[in-house]
Amino acid sequence: SADMAGRPHLINVFASWCTPCRVEHPMLIALRDDGVEIVGIAYKDAPTASARFLDELGNPFSAVALDPDGRFALELGTAGVPETFVIGADGTIKAVHRGPLTPDVVETIILPALAAH
Repeated sequence: SADMAGRPHLINVFASWCTPCRVEHPMLIALRDDGVEIVGIAYKDAPTASARFLDELGNPFSAVALDPDGRFALELGTAGVPETFVIGADGTIKAVHRGPLTPDVVETIILPALAAH
């Protein structure tokens, strides 16, 4: 969106019913704490369930969008949840990781893609 124009950021597709999303959540919190801006997309989830999930585990997102029918995720090319997209300052997708984030994935894929110009 225009709100994010010119700023590299992550888009993380998650769901409250997704066990691997719970596993990766501490990595998202750590990225946020390191200054990475993350937009969350609640995939095929009820708003109350998503809110409860974030209340329980902490909210790493600068914004959360609801995708109740999965249409936006489909447009992104999401195969399932969780998935993380690195968006460059120019608005293009620089990297995609399908599955839960791990320290190795963050170091070898996410951070280098965020730093690329």
